Amino acid sequence: MEVDLIIRNGRVFDGSGAPSRNADVLIEQGKVLKIEAQSSARGRREIDAAGQWVMPGAIDIHTHYDAEVEVAPGLLESLQHGVTSLIFGNCSLSLAIGDAEDMIDLFARVENLPRETLAKWLGGRVNWRTPGQYYEHLETLPLGPNIASLMGHSNLRMAVLGKERSLKPTVLSWGEKNALRSLTHEAMEAGFLGVSIDMLQWHRWKGFKYNGASAPSHYARMSEFRLIADVLRQHDRVLQATPDAGRRYLVPLLALLSHGLGRKSLRMSMLTSLDFTNNRQLGPMTRRLASVINDGLNGNLRFQSLSVPFELWSDGCNTPVFEEMQASACLMNADTAAQRQLLYRDSDWRKQLRGEWLSRFGASFHKDLAQMQVVGCPDTTLVGRSFAEIARSRGQAAVDTFIELISEFDESIRWHSVIANDRPAEMRSYLQHPYIQLGFSDAGAHNRNLAFQNSHLHFLRDCLLNSDALPIEKAVWRITGELADWFGLDAGYLREGRVADVLVLDPEALKTDLTGPQETTDPRFDNAMRMVTRSGKAVQQVIVGGQIVLDQGQPHAEFEERRFGRLLRSTHKQHR
Repeated sequence: MEVDLIIRNGRVFDGSGAPSRNADVLIEQGKVLKIEAQSSARGRREIDAAGQWVMPGAIDIHTHYDAEVEVAPGLLESLQHGVTSLIFGNCSLSLAIGDAEDMIDLFARVENLPRETLAKWLGGRVNWRTPGQYYEHLETLPLGPNIASLMGHSNLRMAVLGKERSLKPTVLSWGEKNALRSLTHEAMEAGFLGVSIDMLQWHRWKGFKYNGASAPSHYARMSEFRLIADVLRQHDRVLQATPDAGRRYLVPLLALLSHGLGRKSLRMSMLTSLDFTNNRQLGPMTRRLASVINDGLNGNLRFQSLSVPFELWSDGCNTPVFEEMQASACLMNADTAAQRQLLYRDSDWRKQLRGEWLSRFGASFHKDLAQMQVVGCPDTTLVGRSFAEIARSRGQAAVDTFIELISEFDESIRWHSVIANDRPAEMRSYLQHPYIQLGFSDAGAHNRNLAFQNSHLHFLRDCLLNSDALPIEKAVWRITGELADWFGLDAGYLREGRVADVLVLDPEALKTDLTGPQETTDPRFDNAMRMVTRSGKAVQQVIVGGQIVLDQGQPHAEFEERRFGRLLRSTHKQHR
């Protein structure tokens, strides 16, 4: 017997958490034909995977590739780390419906890309008007990995209320409620995985008239979220929720939408459970809350988490965590250095920033200047020193030194800090919690500030190297089959009859080759800097739909010319 592809002699993980075994994987016409030891079949192409892990491709549940997929549909920055399925449309932001100019304004500040670059990407491309038409458009792209999308609530809100009313607190009329309900049903019937909502101040509008306004979803009332939740519950779909760190009392109110007492429970995936340096209690509180909702109230709540330190790089005040302070958000509203200089020279602005900096109320960022280190500056004597160290040498208060330095150097002073997950043992323990979802790479967003594209590989490495971590089989399940089942994806398993989305991974290279975030330039970003991660030789082959799309780090000759991945529509069915 001859088949399209055979992966021989590998240690095979099927994505279910079952014991791994040494076997050959036979692939024919895009699907797994058979998994058997020492197969006598021949392959038109064969891969010798002796000493390698053969597993389902990883699933990334939280990305913001909505705009990038239009110009770089191979999504190489995730594919090269063995991600074969990913979800975008998170944090209420989507391209599914709306005017192209509004979409550009929605994404420019979150993705930290020049508005002009996004205009090139989307200008003249947005020819869809409905959720169904958007999915038809995605079907035409020459994809690298498989993609799926949530419907952004900010887009729903603008479609129903118009831009101006969507950007202010609004009580929906009876007709508007019906329109919102109808449009949400329409998206679910088209196959969207669910709806994403957002309360976080970090996500703001970038545009002339409404510059600095929060994303439209931020202005919704709880009654609006309940309306959407009722629709999602009927379809058994997901509500992805991003609460406001400054209004933490809303977190349990949101979580209660998931309860299943006397009704169908709601699938809710919330950001985020991290070991925050600013408040060590937040992570344990989120996990306790999930246990109360799920075990006590029959809910279906999960918290997304990250399996690497949350490292942040920032250019002066150009950083997502500073959106939560009004004074620094005003700097980010400014489009030019000259406009920012006006603020730097304003004594009232300086006073406001100083006061907000010293206030700890509602802050998610630690604002500890001893933990903020300069990594780039025209004055090279400052590089490698924290702002607190520089302040001591000047005999100043640290916050005053910080304000002086950003005023002098603007966005040319670059600094680094870790805001969460700085304790490996603690992180390892909570990643084993049953109500934590491995994800939250944020790939495609905050491009100058962070990069977690290979965080799932760091998770596997941690489990490989530490006896107190999960067994490898269960770790593989956590980034494949577990996520596929919960989100409703036809992916995540390596089984006979299933589509062959496969990662061949070298466990020895996994121990040594993974990097953290680093800077690069990308021609499709108009050579703007973006942060990426690298995985060296750990990822041997990436197979999507039975086709080798990446081999020893090299994309297929027809990469981004023909289609490898597919659009994944929800497998969860409507309750009648």
